[in-house]
Amino acid sequence: MSLEQDLQGDAAVAAISAASQFYREMEAQLQGRDYLAGSFSFADIAFYMAALFGERKGAPLGADTPRLLAWRDRMTQRPAVRTVAGAMAAWLASVGRPVPAFLRGL
Repeated sequence: MSLEQDLQGDAAVAAISAASQFYREMEAQLQGRDYLAGSFSFADIAFYMAALFGERKGAPLGADTPRLLAWRDRMTQRPAVRTVAGAMAAWLASVGRPVPAFLRGL
């Protein structure tokens, strides 16, 4: 998280690359599944929050992970996630910080 001030620095580039590689692994994990461990679980909750912070800090999900993007959309529509992520989005907006596009309108 401390690397966001210099996203072109060696450490940030390496961290973003590692996150992108992990996203591709999670993309493969979703082959034939709606959720990471088969059914909705703590794995989905934890990874949703990690991906949300990745999005905010310079390591967004990309078009090369369509299953992961669809999973994120499913997750964002869950009532409990909408409540928590919506509150986070409202707080970010209230303090003038960027709100990821997929959270706008919650």
